[in-house]
Amino acid sequence: MDLRVERMITRFASKVDASTEQKDKLAAIAKSAAKDLVPLREKAQAARKQAIEILAAANVDRPALERLRAEQIQLADAGSKRLTQALADSAEVLTPEQRKKLAERMQHGHHWGGQHRG
Repeated sequence: MDLRVERMITRFASKVDASTEQKDKLAAIAKSAAKDLVPLREKAQAARKQAIEILAAANVDRPALERLRAEQIQLADAGSKRLTQALADSAEVLTPEQRKKLAERMQHGHHWGGQHRG
């Protein structure tokens, strides 16, 4: 996972002309966020299996499905909060000019890694 994060940050840093110090700070932020998000991803995968089991049963347990849905909303909220924190932390590492450059790239359909979306 750390290697993937490093590659992503290297590509991202090159797009905004980040210094080595900025790149190192961005990598630390991204690695920390990824580490925090792994358990959420694992819980979401387990919940999917639970949902399949509930739906495959002879009788559908509606209260169990509702509990699962509520848990998934909480997981999504926790993940969203953590990603927002990482985004804000990363933005503080960049200069206003770098953030502007990033915003312009994002407006044109590019994401952090520099590839064009659809």
